[in-house]
Amino acid sequence: MKKTILLLCMLTFLCPTPIAANEISSIENTNIEVRADIKEWKYKFINGKFYKRLWNSTQRRWETDWIPV
Repeated sequence: MKKTILLLCMLTFLCPTPIAANEISSIENTNIEVRADIKEWKYKFINGKFYKRLWNSTQRRWETDWIPV
């Protein structure tokens, strides 16, 4: 009796059953837009001389050193 129940349980749980996978019904079309960085010149006077420096607003960092104008 025990062997019969064990055999039935093994056949029930170990038998491969066909399982259908869900179809991917909606595939999103993603477009990647490449955009240029926003850069602006910053100006200031140092010891009576006029200087400029390029600032990258997108990445929030300086692109150049101070350049005399």
